[in-house]
Amino acid sequence: MIDVSLLGWLLVTLTSPLSLVLLLVALGSVAYLGVTALEAAPRQRGARAVGTGAAACALAAGMVGLRVGAGAGAAVPTAAVGLAAAAALGATAACAWTFGARAAAALGAARARRSAAALRAGDERRRLLAASQRAYAEGDDLAAETAAADDAVARLRAAVGALAGARAALEAKRAGAQDGPPAPERPEASALAEDLARACDEAALKLSMGQRVLAAAEAAALRIACNAPLRRLLRRRPREATQALATLGAGALAPAAASIEAFLGEVRAARAEVVEIAERRAPGAPGAVDDATGPEAAEGPAALALRELAAMESAYGALLDRLRLAELHASARASVEQVESAAGALSATARAAAIDPAAIGALVTEIGRAESAVAAAAPEAGGSRALAEALAAGSVALDRSDATSLSELIAALRELR
Repeated sequence: MIDVSLLGWLLVTLTSPLSLVLLLVALGSVAYLGVTALEAAPRQRGARAVGTGAAACALAAGMVGLRVGAGAGAAVPTAAVGLAAAAALGATAACAWTFGARAAAALGAARARRSAAALRAGDERRRLLAASQRAYAEGDDLAAETAAADDAVARLRAAVGALAGARAALEAKRAGAQDGPPAPERPEASALAEDLARACDEAALKLSMGQRVLAAAEAAALRIACNAPLRRLLRRRPREATQALATLGAGALAPAAASIEAFLGEVRAARAEVVEIAERRAPGAPGAVDDATGPEAAEGPAALALRELAAMESAYGALLDRLRLAELHASARASVEQVESAAGALSATARAAAIDPAAIGALVTEIGRAESAVAAAAPEAGGSRALAEALAAGSVALDRSDATSLSELIAALRELR
């Protein structure tokens, strides 16, 4: 029995020396497979250092605490098992480092690809959404609807033309049969004439119904074409500008006025488009343009669309006028506020620059003392009394906050000299 222990802990008990040999072969195989895998895989930075470090640590641990067997003969199997285990652990650690790094790199690349794909998908969705919104605002679906209606009318017109040709052929055949020699003895001739007459009547009835359907289809196509500019304008109306007026107040007046003015230009262009459609599509039909009275007097899709566009232009024109007036009021209010601000600043400066009565009083007192000193040095008749009265009057005036200026006081003092 051979005990294998590490730092006093029993790891395994081998039953025979052959088991020890098999253990060494297994550890060596692990080391060999690890080295072979490292040679086959692309080189990874740090793999050699990790494998060497792990092998060195395992060898040091084996030298310190590994024991295989007991007695004096345990040194050789202990060294052999320690070396084999160190080699196996080093190769395993290097393989784990290499393939772990490759797996991490692969996962990172896959994550980057997914993120890039998500970004591309998001950009594509945003592009498609923007294109859809732009197509909706430009009325591409309305143009397609108008084109589909025109195609249907064209097909119906071709069908009615074919029906008219068939009726004309039947009428020609009927006329030829009537112009031929009479054959009273042939009953089949009279039956054929009756069939031709019945077929001509049916063809005339179908042609009349087809023409009525064609007229209704042309009127519907004209209505679709005339309403397309109005429907497009309803989509393109400046709702953001009008909504901003309720939230931003005076700050949204100028942008809203600019948006509404641009929209009014589109309304005028739409009116011209409806007039052009009515003139081009249905001359002489209901809704067409009459040279004498103009498009507004006609009764039909074009006239209705023009009335709606005129009402829209009137409403937004009135709103634009009120916005311009509000802009003028806001400008005037801002000018008044600027004037008030400037006046307030000037008033504060004027108050700061006002003459301090205390300073004037101190100046008068100083002048009075100086005059008293001069009078004492060179007395004059009546000068002292007059000076005293003038100083008293000046002090009383300053105490009452009279509008006596400094120049008047000094002038009075000079007259007393």
